[in-house]
Amino acid sequence: MNPATRLLAVAASPEQAARARADGADLIDVRGTTPGALASIRASLPAAVLWPGPAGTGTATGTGQAEPFDADRLASTPAAVAAAAAIGTWLGLPVIRSRHTRAARRAIDMTLVIAGTRRPARTLRGLA
Repeated sequence: MNPATRLLAVAASPEQAARARADGADLIDVRGTTPGALASIRASLPAAVLWPGPAGTGTATGTGQAEPFDADRLASTPAAVAAAAAIGTWLGLPVIRSRHTRAARRAIDMTLVIAGTRRPARTLRGLA
């Protein structure tokens, strides 16, 4: 299990990128954005880490990045994406890509807490 599983959110506009960052995305996938939209995303979210695509796709950074696990390719609903993200996290995938950022982020966090590689954000005492 990889304790550093990161969430790659797909965003084509500055609004989508801002919503993805608010929902917990670690990286923003900017493949397929226009140069104007890319400039707007950079201007509105200067601290965001933008992912231009894996090496060898024409927009590569030359860092030898591999294609991330695409949870949206397996499922289209947020619940199914969450299940795919949880399984991918459990199997130790370093990056999970999804349009359903909030559902995927919660699934990644839950899986890391269950595995014991991360502390829970908050705990509730179950005993009365």
